[in-house]
Amino acid sequence: MGGLAVAAVVAGGVTLVARNVMPTQPGNALPSTPAAAPGTRLTITNGCAADPLWIANFAFQAPYFPQDLKLEAGATHEFAIPDTGLAATRFWAKWGCDATGKNCLIGDSGGPGESCSPTDGCAPPIDSKFEATFGCMPGASAPCAVNPSLPTEAIGPTDWWDVSQVDGWTLPYKVEIVGDCPMSPSKIDCSDLSLKSCPSEENLGLSKPESLRLVDPTGKSQTTVGCYSPCAKLTYQQWGQGHAFTPESKEAQNFCCPTPPITPAACSSGPVTETKYVQAVHKLCPSVYAYAYDDGMGLAQCPAGTRYDVTFYCP
Repeated sequence: MGGLAVAAVVAGGVTLVARNVMPTQPGNALPSTPAAAPGTRLTITNGCAADPLWIANFAFQAPYFPQDLKLEAGATHEFAIPDTGLAATRFWAKWGCDATGKNCLIGDSGGPGESCSPTDGCAPPIDSKFEATFGCMPGASAPCAVNPSLPTEAIGPTDWWDVSQVDGWTLPYKVEIVGDCPMSPSKIDCSDLSLKSCPSEENLGLSKPESLRLVDPTGKSQTTVGCYSPCAKLTYQQWGQGHAFTPESKEAQNFCCPTPPITPAACSSGPVTETKYVQAVHKLCPSVYAYAYDDGMGLAQCPAGTRYDVTFYCP
């Protein structure tokens, strides 16, 4: 069975969903983000030169936003994040879809209100994505939203957000931070991510090297539509291109680094750090996690009211 892998972790007492090219190739534009309305907390822009994208989402109060929102090339949408806060959100882009935003080559990994191929099922959830729990604004006109991990408490005045390549990637992207947020970088630039850079031969300790490239399952082409991380390749069996080991299994534990049994120190000195995948992420998408316990940026925090300008690009 395929589907969106939605797990919940606690970040600062708030539930957060956790288990995303050359920079100027013809399929991509690099537009400046239009000015957002005062109070806007999240914008998403289609940075493709010609192709539309569809934005899928998940939120704790799902369905909170329209699903499969179509963005024409260069278009920006401002998401109405309430001042009272919004927990456990995830946003990802779909590409190569039909006119309704379905039957996509990239992004059909399931989720609330989403549908998957009746023959192939859902894609493995390796999408490039932006995840956040938006904090309650000081002076909000209504009571702060409830913290889903501690229902007796309200969401605090801090945003918790992340991007990472721990699961893999699909589309290039960029996140720009607008506002005073000294505890996070002002920009995460992964616009150089390229599916062509995804390793076709990776040593995962099995009988032979494995390709990390996720291929269109229809059999009509050999189009690469995603890049597995080593852990994802070993544990996501959707579309019949990965394996079904558990993260704790002897085959996968040194690449997935569950704790226990793998300590952070053992993970950071283990075989995952030597993979071509990790080297590619560190080169093309600096400052983000390429594996668990990586030295890049993991879960970040900003004062509630910070604006996040997210741009997805074509593959």
